[in-house]
Amino acid sequence: MYRCGNCGYLYNPDRGDSSQSIVPDTSFQSLPKSWTCPRCGAPKEKFKKI
Repeated sequence: MYRCGNCGYLYNPDRGDSSQSIVPDTSFQSLPKSWTCPRCGAPKEKFKKI
């Protein structure tokens, strides 16, 4: 799981991100560079592995 450093949103690869058409079982590393936090819009670089 990865946590957004701005808002605390947790990216769970098992769930993906339906708001941006990311299917379940998509690893964080496989997310497109353009992917942003669905809650606050922060870029991938703001996320930390937990």
